[in-house]
Amino acid sequence: MSFSYALLSVPPVLLMFLMLFFFALAGGLSTWFFRKFIRIKVLRSHNEVTGNIFACAGGLYSLLLAFVVFLVWDGFNDASSHADMEFSVAKGLYRDIQFYPDTTESRKIKEVYLEYINKVITEEYPAMDRLEPMPLSSKKAFDNVFIVIEQMQPQNINLNARSDEMFRHLNELATNRSLRQLSANAGISFELWLPLLIGGFITLIFVTMLDIENMRLHIFLSAMLGAFIGLVIYLIIILDYPFSGHLSIQPTGYQEILQWDKAL
Repeated sequence: MSFSYALLSVPPVLLMFLMLFFFALAGGLSTWFFRKFIRIKVLRSHNEVTGNIFACAGGLYSLLLAFVVFLVWDGFNDASSHADMEFSVAKGLYRDIQFYPDTTESRKIKEVYLEYINKVITEEYPAMDRLEPMPLSSKKAFDNVFIVIEQMQPQNINLNARSDEMFRHLNELATNRSLRQLSANAGISFELWLPLLIGGFITLIFVTMLDIENMRLHIFLSAMLGAFIGLVIYLIIILDYPFSGHLSIQPTGYQEILQWDKAL
């Protein structure tokens, strides 16, 4: 389980405050300790070199942050797109089943399909939220939809075309369902979190080595830089796992299908 997932259970406002406070405190305290125990003359004589190195390190770290933010944002958007495509195809399949001539066969298909939708809402999405494997019961429910549609016996050419459309939608649903499941565990690994966090503390250390005459101003600037780093880290955490946490993708499309069915 990754570093970010462990923090997703914390309410978002509290999590943001904790990230801001922790990194601001790290920046402010490191500056205070450095100013207290390091001679100012040493800093002053090397201030120009320290400033140039800090600018270089800060630029490199900003590139790293931008890369990771883009990575998690792109992953979140991809997962959302896969889920939306799945919802769209699922609605299309529901309409195919709903407007198929009322027979014992079509009622059986609708019953099995609605059972699968319930499994997705009550079992699959909660399992993705917990980063657990897909429940076997939901897989079995989806396989049952394939079985009942495959066993259809249309009575004429028109019904045969409509059953073919059902099967086409079902195959598209299977593809998008698989993509959605793959997106559920696509979080940032611990190996990527290490340079992200260590780079942030290295950047804060460089700030402490700058020669700023006013100690309070120096501490304040270090704390503000730390707070900004904490804000970006917070953004990465809440976007890391698209189906977990308070910003998670919800099965709204499937819920709409159940609402349509109840309204009939």
